[in-house]
Amino acid sequence: MVSERMLKIIGEPADTPLGESEDLRGFAAFDSLSFLEVLTWLEGEFGAEVPDDELRSEDFSSVGKIVDFVLGHGTEAGH
Repeated sequence: MVSERMLKIIGEPADTPLGESEDLRGFAAFDSLSFLEVLTWLEGEFGAEVPDDELRSEDFSSVGKIVDFVLGHGTEAGH
């Protein structure tokens, strides 16, 4: 599932579990390198080609929004 993989890529702090609606922009482990890793994984795993003009930080601000973004691009996120 997409959300489980996102949590593995991003990582979780030991003291606070990261949920699907948690704002990643304030999460130190979700830096620009993590963002690129997530984007590369999405493109490879689901064939989601994201044009540069569609990259908006709000679409990647939480695990849930990332999942919605993938589903919105017609990919097979649940498989």
